[in-house]
Amino acid sequence: MDKIFDIVVIGAGAGGLVIAIGAAKAGKKVLLIEKKRYGGDCTNYGCIPSKSLIAAAHAAHFLKHCDQLGIQPSPFSFEAKGALTRVRKIVSGIRSHEEPKALNALGVETLDGTASFVDKKTVLVEGQKVQGRQIVIATGSYPFIPPIEGLEGTPFLTNETIFDLDHIPQSIIFVGGGPICSEMAQAFCRLGAQVTLIESRSHLLAREEKETQEVLEDVFRKEGISLLLGERTERVSYQGRFTVEVRGKATHSLEAEALFIGVGRRPHLKELNLDAAQVKYSEDGIPVDAYGRTNIKNIWAVGDVTGPPFFTHYAENQARTVLSNLILPFLLKKSRQAIPRCTYTDPEVASIGLKEEECNPKKIAVYRVPFSEVDRSITSGRTEGFVKIITKKWSSHILGATIVGPRAGEMLMQISTAMYSKIPLRKLRGLMHPYPIESLAIRKAADKWLTETILGAFRR
Repeated sequence: MDKIFDIVVIGAGAGGLVIAIGAAKAGKKVLLIEKKRYGGDCTNYGCIPSKSLIAAAHAAHFLKHCDQLGIQPSPFSFEAKGALTRVRKIVSGIRSHEEPKALNALGVETLDGTASFVDKKTVLVEGQKVQGRQIVIATGSYPFIPPIEGLEGTPFLTNETIFDLDHIPQSIIFVGGGPICSEMAQAFCRLGAQVTLIESRSHLLAREEKETQEVLEDVFRKEGISLLLGERTERVSYQGRFTVEVRGKATHSLEAEALFIGVGRRPHLKELNLDAAQVKYSEDGIPVDAYGRTNIKNIWAVGDVTGPPFFTHYAENQARTVLSNLILPFLLKKSRQAIPRCTYTDPEVASIGLKEEECNPKKIAVYRVPFSEVDRSITSGRTEGFVKIITKKWSSHILGATIVGPRAGEMLMQISTAMYSKIPLRKLRGLMHPYPIESLAIRKAADKWLTETILGAFRR
């Protein structure tokens, strides 16, 4: 006989965990199905391991370059193998709160295996049928592997395997210029690897402002990363070492101990057998309505499986809405707030909303403050970045912003909060900041609304 649950959640990543745990606390009978590792991509292969490795890389870089702060270090060397061990220990510790034992204690039943739909209310898991009055699809995404000649069958790395390395490779080639490759390329370079990054576009971080790209590329080159921008990976071969053929203005070959592929992600759909439940989908993901429902009334979807952007915080935000709709007697719409994003390179790149090039130049004002004008940045020796805020010209309502600098992701939340609460930039002029902090750059930008836009109009 089929087991019947109030809610069946497929996928124990960020979105699935929010719904399963929240629904169980609300007294619902919940089943959470996971085919791989509990915690999903973020805990096992993404946010947690990458930021743990980045922390180690930052420490190594600081030790090597403390002379820039007037400290003369004695000659030293380091072995970074322990950094990878630390990463796995941190992942294991965090995952322990997301595994069956911990979930069962919270009232969530768990089932290991691959789920596929039998009909609109039934899924099959390793030969066992389970029924859900409501079913949530939260299967996430996986690394897209491009059709590069010779790549298949080689031991290339992705974000799902790189943290299993037992040592820092002597040399490593990264294919891709997005956030994952940018973060990992810098981290491995700082931990002692010889790093080459190949990107078919003309700049890193294609979604960001041009000046952001230029700052980051300059930093990477200064740190010793070889950037091959506007070049395409043509062929790969492996005989103990990787040989990568690259085509730019001319064709040339590179060799390295390791190869990392990070050119994008795709929603996990293939094994779900969505046709059996009559759920609409495409290769871009499962479309959902304003409440998080698919075209089938009792089937919902959250997170990466619904398509880009592939952010943990976006998945969690979607999941909170769907959770409310599953346990409350009325429906709530998904948030329409601008989605903040952060790439955890050093300097960090954080942005939200529109870019300058996406706006009508006659209707906007752009306020830019370089960190070379901010006292805390000067004292820290970190003046390479900037704050840039785009607003409607006279009202100063914020349309978008970019911050490039240390802790840019933390700073961005002041702007994100203002956008969420519909607070115009001009009102941040009166916000008192402790002195000295980097966030004073935001107040300086707000000051420019008065000095450049308002008083500037009178001067003209």
